Amino acid sequence: MTKENKIVFGKLDQMRNDKILKENRIPIGFIGGGDNSFIGYTHRLAARFDNRFICVAGVFSRDQSKSKEFAQSLGIDPSRAYSNYKEMAELEKNRKDGIHAVGIMTPSGDHCDVASEFIKNNVHVICDKPLTATLDDAYRLQKLVKEKNIIFALTHNYSAYPMLREAKKHVENGKLGEIKLINVEYPQGYTVGLKKHDEKSVLKWRLDSSQVGPSMILAEIGTHAHHLLRYVTNLEISEISAEVQSLSSEISVDDNAFVLLRFLNNARGMIWVSSAATGGENGLRIRVFGTKGAIDWLQDEPNSMKYTPLDLPTQILTRGSSYLSDHSIQSSRLAAGHPEGFFEAFSNIYTEFAEAIIAKKNNNNFTYSFPTIDDGVKGIEFIFAAKNSSLQNARWIKINN
Repeated sequence: MTKENKIVFGKLDQMRNDKILKENRIPIGFIGGGDNSFIGYTHRLAARFDNRFICVAGVFSRDQSKSKEFAQSLGIDPSRAYSNYKEMAELEKNRKDGIHAVGIMTPSGDHCDVASEFIKNNVHVICDKPLTATLDDAYRLQKLVKEKNIIFALTHNYSAYPMLREAKKHVENGKLGEIKLINVEYPQGYTVGLKKHDEKSVLKWRLDSSQVGPSMILAEIGTHAHHLLRYVTNLEISEISAEVQSLSSEISVDDNAFVLLRFLNNARGMIWVSSAATGGENGLRIRVFGTKGAIDWLQDEPNSMKYTPLDLPTQILTRGSSYLSDHSIQSSRLAAGHPEGFFEAFSNIYTEFAEAIIAKKNNNNFTYSFPTIDDGVKGIEFIFAAKNSSLQNARWIKINN
């Protein structure tokens, strides 16, 4: 990030939302995420958290009357509450005040078609994960993004927690030495005891492989774990051996995965993700062990990170403290001691997405930290390789790099 484009985070006299004039907010539309959608609410909140976007259009339901009713509750002009994404892309293209960005929260099997329709019109895209449901769609979308040179962000939001950005800086600054071991786990428990007659009401479109891809659990949270270890360590996986299965015997999709990892630098690692872990909530945790030190971060306690130098006591580093890296401090909004969490991290993705759009418009250089189309493609390659390995009795499978 160049100095002139550096985002000012965490400085209480320069809070970002106080400096953005109404006319400078980026017009954005949304596809999906209607009434009673947690992820829809999260995206819309993140978009307006720092006053960088204004929601002016959308398709919020396949039911046109519900979509229009919900759009009205958001204060959107009824003429810009569209019946489908193709209509929205076409009509917004012809408006002088049309959208410059679109947020996509549909089932992942629709992501490629929806995103492509807007990318063709040079509309920047922020999309929920995983990128797509198939490898062909992932590669097709990646090709189009490169050809049109648009900004594409993927909401692997955990990488925007300030203390995970500190973890990344610890690795980059050599505080861990050579990375040897990486462990990421993400236990949830929402399929424990789930009965066959209830699975449709709980899992919904995730039961459809054309929408979710070859593995429900890897698509839902496995890609988060995969992206996080790549983000923090800057390492790429060379081979994987996976066991993917359903531990909840009455449901028809897999809900647990163990994935062993070999990295290009000869490090070793493991990812465990599950929705069948009794009592599990959102226990995302990453531990990285090197020749000089180790780090440990848990989402239940996102404002701190454990750092253990070789042969020295463990240190507990806390968000917002002056001894942290600039990147971590700039990703914070509140002074140390005031807890931040999920919404703030998600908002960091949106705010950096806005900064990238503005920098591109002004022909300024801008280095951003949010996940991109390339990260999304890596995630889909990971899903398919893991499922392929599992179907072959955990055979080691090479991953493209």
